[in-house]
Amino acid sequence: MAEAAKTVARQLPRFKLGQKQVFLPNHIITFLRKEHLPPNEACFKVPLRFTKFDLRDYLWNLYNVEVTKVRSFVKQQPLTQRNSHSRSWYRPQPLKIMNVELAKPFQWPEIPDNKEPWSNQLWKMREELMDTRNEEHIQQQRFQIPLKSKEPASKEREQLADLAKKMLSGEVKWSNDVPLDPKWDKLLEKKNAVKATQDA
Repeated sequence: MAEAAKTVARQLPRFKLGQKQVFLPNHIITFLRKEHLPPNEACFKVPLRFTKFDLRDYLWNLYNVEVTKVRSFVKQQPLTQRNSHSRSWYRPQPLKIMNVELAKPFQWPEIPDNKEPWSNQLWKMREELMDTRNEEHIQQQRFQIPLKSKEPASKEREQLADLAKKMLSGEVKWSNDVPLDPKWDKLLEKKNAVKATQDA
């Protein structure tokens, strides 16, 4: 009888267990990898409503991990713009972080070189696709109208530009094969006469 009591005492933790029963948990607890922490400490991201006792009971009942001390803090998020073309700003929900001191030390395993069992190639493709979609969405939200001068020149414009250069250099004389009014001939004669007197 005494031996059975000793084995039960060994299985129980050194702290008083909570009486809250959770059958279908609707919370997410994330184990954060912090390289600077010693082996007897671990870091978790928990919901805002979580208390130190909740995390301690959670680790004991689910993973049989004994915790001796819990420290928690709430990290405020920076102000964020709702989208690229609005002036509306908001502050996202803060994060609650808890650091626990473990009764037994824990060491993170080394990062594996071969990541094929975890579909790393598929994950990379998904991340690239999400980045391209985000960039396209941002470009659409900016309402930028493409400038005509930034578009590539058509063949007609290139031909006109070459013709204009030749006319400026004097290789080609401009004519549109339309007969001019005789008044223009008189004006041209006067202009040529004035130019001749100036040159002389």
